[in-house]
Amino acid sequence: MAPGKVLGAMLGLALGLLIGGPLAVVLLVLAGLLVGHQVDELNLLPSGTAEPEKNGKPVDTRSPQELAAQDHFARHLCALFIEVARADGDVVRDEVRVVREYFEQRLKYGPEALGLVRRYLKEHLARPPSLEHAAGACRDELPASERMLLLDALYGLALVDGHLHRAEQDTLRRVSQGLGLSEEEFRSVTARHFGDGQVHYARLGLTPEASDADVKRAFRQLAATHHPDRVANLGKGAVEQASRRFQEIREAYEEILRLRGK
Repeated sequence: MAPGKVLGAMLGLALGLLIGGPLAVVLLVLAGLLVGHQVDELNLLPSGTAEPEKNGKPVDTRSPQELAAQDHFARHLCALFIEVARADGDVVRDEVRVVREYFEQRLKYGPEALGLVRRYLKEHLARPPSLEHAAGACRDELPASERMLLLDALYGLALVDGHLHRAEQDTLRRVSQGLGLSEEEFRSVTARHFGDGQVHYARLGLTPEASDADVKRAFRQLAATHHPDRVANLGKGAVEQASRRFQEIREAYEEILRLRGK
């Protein structure tokens, strides 16, 4: 018996016993059953907010156009992740984990959509995609703020091994350009992971726009000028001061190389 009917019958029985008389008991139990039946019927009415289901599983009610748009976006997004992941060599397990977490946590992809992501990753590994084409497709789908967040996620992927190689840096710059981000926006994302490096360039008398050759030339000139051996005849104090300056120059140079993936 349905729970509403059971509860109604019990309440009717209790009231009938309080009133007394077999007729009152019977009538009130029948009344309780009737009211309980109506309650059960109301509870069986479908909720207007319930998600449609099939075989106990939620049914995706999006239109074919919406599903095709997600498919298109996922394909090109996977292409960007793959190109960054293999810029420094083979794609490793930790890189695959980062990609999965992005789709699962950031984009809220469910199991079925994640299966689609795995398929596209395998396809792109077997057949390299066009980075510029993929970046352009993502640019058309995302507002500027989301494009910067995507670039930030790609930086996280590149740094999963703790180092940013020059090939990865070059790939990230190409992605940034393909996404339509400005140089300033590219640097702001880079600065989130490394700092802007301004102080290091300043110690070499340079700006971040300096070429690799300019950086190497400035370091060599300054290192030769401030090498402690050049002031050895001036006493201990001069040697210590030159040593500190020489160390600053060397650290600045090494940090710039790290920023540039050298």
